[in-house]
Amino acid sequence: MPNLSILETTLREGALTEDITFSVQDKVRIAKLIDSLGVTYLEGGWPYVFDRDLEFFELAQDLNLRAKLTVFGATRRPETPVARDRNLKAMLEAKTPVAHIYGKVWVLHVEKVLQTTLEENLAMLRDTIEYLKSEGKEVIYTAEHFFDGFRHNREYALENLRIALEAGVDIVSLGDSNGGSLPTLVKEGVLAARDRVGDVVLGLHLHNDMGLAMANALAGLEVGVLHLQATINGYGARTGITDLTTLLPILKLKMGLEVVTDEELTRLTSVANQVAEIVGLGGEMDHKPVVGRKVFAHKTSTHVAAVLSDPESYEPIDPAKVGNHRRLLIAGLSRPTYLKEVARKFGVDLSEDTAANGRILEVLRQLEETGYNFEDAEASLELRLGLLTGKYVRILDTERLRLFEVIRGRTQSVVEASLRVRIDGSDTEYVAAEGSGPVDTLYKVLLEALQKDAASLHRDYIRGVRMNSYRVRTLSATQGHLRVRVALGFSDGTREWTTVGIEEDITRATWTAMVDGVEYGLLTREGPSL
Repeated sequence: MPNLSILETTLREGALTEDITFSVQDKVRIAKLIDSLGVTYLEGGWPYVFDRDLEFFELAQDLNLRAKLTVFGATRRPETPVARDRNLKAMLEAKTPVAHIYGKVWVLHVEKVLQTTLEENLAMLRDTIEYLKSEGKEVIYTAEHFFDGFRHNREYALENLRIALEAGVDIVSLGDSNGGSLPTLVKEGVLAARDRVGDVVLGLHLHNDMGLAMANALAGLEVGVLHLQATINGYGARTGITDLTTLLPILKLKMGLEVVTDEELTRLTSVANQVAEIVGLGGEMDHKPVVGRKVFAHKTSTHVAAVLSDPESYEPIDPAKVGNHRRLLIAGLSRPTYLKEVARKFGVDLSEDTAANGRILEVLRQLEETGYNFEDAEASLELRLGLLTGKYVRILDTERLRLFEVIRGRTQSVVEASLRVRIDGSDTEYVAAEGSGPVDTLYKVLLEALQKDAASLHRDYIRGVRMNSYRVRTLSATQGHLRVRVALGFSDGTREWTTVGIEEDITRATWTAMVDGVEYGLLTREGPSL
């Protein structure tokens, strides 16, 4: 099979998910993660609809992405010259090498949604592609609702594709935009499209409303599709689109297609979980195929015995190839091998059966059981390993922390915090600060402590550290008690890191993540010592 290209559209299609809102910094972090998987195209956003996407595209110019950065938009508006169309203007302002547009194919949408004529709709498509090509863009055209249009008016749907071909399109992608087409219809539509467009690359953009996206992707591949559009964890409008985290292993491990390298595929589980935590949906990952925590978990003695005899007996793929790991849930089989591999990643050798190593493994096991999924917060794990092995020494020793809200007048309030702390084993320091909210105030009082004389070794560096993200989610109840997981992101201008705190109380969880984040920055400012 010729080269198959993948357009990754989490930053655009994923933004249409009900519970997802991206900040610009979220998009930068996610773009780096997605790019590490070796996808062909990385779609950065829809600047006409989301104004701040232009800020992302500006920042993305300095990310040295391997994937082709792609901007998304629509065909020109009815009765509007391309040079005056605000959507196309925004697309050009993104300064990307690739432009991805969509156009209407289903007569119902042309007449009732766009409220224009069938002829004008075709002119809109032709004008838009020719305009973008004249600007030097590679153009991908997604024929929205293609399969619904194909069912209701086959000739008009196919005529859209012919117009796109004449205008110079590079890739034609067929959309199952309601997510309800069956694989038989997808095959029929792809074959008919192939007859109409000849050798132009055909692709698919498949929604998952009926759970058919992956089946339809595979059906399309059987009849010559060479371009697929997908998102991390299947995020997208309504119930999402084709899930990249299952698509890549199927293509590479089941079908033998070299869409990504072996090394890139091993990053899949980590990337999927990090993105889930960034968007605040980490709690939904446990049961995910391929990258979920439970997919390679074996509980009964018969299953465990079978897997230990031959993993293929109950595992469709080798978990290590996607960066996941086997979990044996019978008492006494607490995954020490996996935890040793985790520690080895940070230069800590736990292979020797010593009392000290046994204590470290037990601490790591207990942390993970309480919810410390470290894949989006490796700084927390690295710090823990450093403290457990004695390579790091705590800088901050909190003796007392008080946080309270002060009401001023009828409508004003301020949050105050006081902190009694030892710094590098010095005498106790007492500091206070006030801020606009609990998180802001906690960080201010912590930075205030690090301005004291006892913190002179750290003062200059910490002034350049910024806390740039705050995520919180509720974990499943344990012994009747709910717990919260707080993830804090930090940056010192040259690097970024994330730490987590898990407690029954959100303030304590925030404080744990905050102190860990500051200490990690200080301890590793000249590079990790592990």
